[in-house]
Amino acid sequence: MELLVDYLRAVAERFGDRIALRVAGGEDMTYAQWHVRSSALSHGLEEAGVGIGDPVALLVGNDNASIYLVSYMAVLEAGAVAVPVNPRVARRELEHMVRDSGAVGVVADRFQLARVRALSSADDLLVVAPGAGGASTVSSAAAGRELDWDAAVAAGDDRARRALDPDAIADILYTSGTTGPPKGVAATHRSATVSHPFSPLENGGVLLHSIPLATFLGTHGTQSLCLRFALTNLVLPAFDAHDFAELIARERPGWIVMVPAHALLLLESGALDGVDTSSVRALMYGSAPMPHEAVQFLADAFPRAVLINGYGLTEGGTSVVVMPPGEALHRPGAVGRPLEPDGVRVVDDSGVKVAPDVVGEVVVRAPAGQRSYHNDPEATAATWQGEWVHTGDLGFLDDDGYLHLVDRKKDVIVRGGYNVSSIEVESALHDHPDVVEAGVVGVEHHVLGQDVAAVVRLRPGVDTLDVDAARAFLAERLADYKAPRVVVVTDAALPRTPMGKLDKVALRTMVDHGGAGR
Repeated sequence: MELLVDYLRAVAERFGDRIALRVAGGEDMTYAQWHVRSSALSHGLEEAGVGIGDPVALLVGNDNASIYLVSYMAVLEAGAVAVPVNPRVARRELEHMVRDSGAVGVVADRFQLARVRALSSADDLLVVAPGAGGASTVSSAAAGRELDWDAAVAAGDDRARRALDPDAIADILYTSGTTGPPKGVAATHRSATVSHPFSPLENGGVLLHSIPLATFLGTHGTQSLCLRFALTNLVLPAFDAHDFAELIARERPGWIVMVPAHALLLLESGALDGVDTSSVRALMYGSAPMPHEAVQFLADAFPRAVLINGYGLTEGGTSVVVMPPGEALHRPGAVGRPLEPDGVRVVDDSGVKVAPDVVGEVVVRAPAGQRSYHNDPEATAATWQGEWVHTGDLGFLDDDGYLHLVDRKKDVIVRGGYNVSSIEVESALHDHPDVVEAGVVGVEHHVLGQDVAAVVRLRPGVDTLDVDAARAFLAERLADYKAPRVVVVTDAALPRTPMGKLDKVALRTMVDHGGAGR
């Protein structure tokens, strides 16, 4: 069994009454309902003219998670290509993703329907949404180029699905686009499921998260993980530390997935004080560097949980590096060990493997059914070279085989001929007792070429940062040329991408508007 749609059918047949999805403050959906609704909608899409290989964009927020999950599976079952789009994207990004993917249709929730109808290509698209067109049947809705989502899923159809090729494209997930327009990473059915052998749990369990479903971690991570083990996917639509803690107390999840920003907010808020976390046996985090202070906090707050730090990327598939149980606290700076022998290498600019502790580019072995950048053969050739995916991350493998990340290639700051790792400076700033969040970027300098700038958010009750004292603090942790010369203090949470990574473009804008700092 190689396809996600087969996983869904198998779980629905075996555990049909089990809750597949629970949205905090919203509805529940069983595995049987998920399967029947997806099957019915897939036939509705077929009748509306969606063909095999046709891309269909999904513009649906986490508060309508059932629409997202049903629609994603329906698109795959119809033999079409799902194109998840985070509702937070700007109009220009949305236009780019729809145009670049070649989408023939867009599934939207009621909050996004007006945005879809305002697209420049709206007249050429099949719009699928609850109440779209006011149609009561699939056929009449399709005739008006608007398919009523509710009417389609209510058809309750469970006819045989189209035959699917495991090596055909299943979905196109767009990267954050920090170096230009977002790139669409096309994944085959096989590569979307290769690391998820089907092994449902008889007793089930609950996985709690607040990850945007229309992201790599949300689609290929949490959704696939729940299907793999037949878990309940408990979604908090927008992360709030106190709401998250309340769900832990009430729903007793056994699994939690979070990004570092969530851990920092839980730490800062004190929301977990007095909360019984004994149900949590596995806490998975990743997508961005996690400060050691936050790792220690998680270990103390979830004493019965195994902390699992993962490193993966959209281009390379799900986690390729995982921290073994019990090791997170003892190996600060490391993100884990490769899951497969020789599955991760560090190479120089010529592609030659370097020795342990030598910094180079991290490359990972390509997943089965090689991925590619949609409509970008040049970028595809640069990233997928033979059996290796070039990540653009700089790092090293230590003598014990643990991977340490140094920085993104594009985020290394070259100050007066010295290379400065923004991640290293951020880590040092996080050690400061008054700093909650820190982001570091390079800014132009007329003599040095670049200089080091930091944006920091302070703990509640701390109004100012003594910059001279902070630099003295950093002098014990960093070479003098690595210390930030520009420090901007903000009261707001630092800007992050939907996956929780610091948005370096937005940080540079904050530095530009923040003057010389405080």
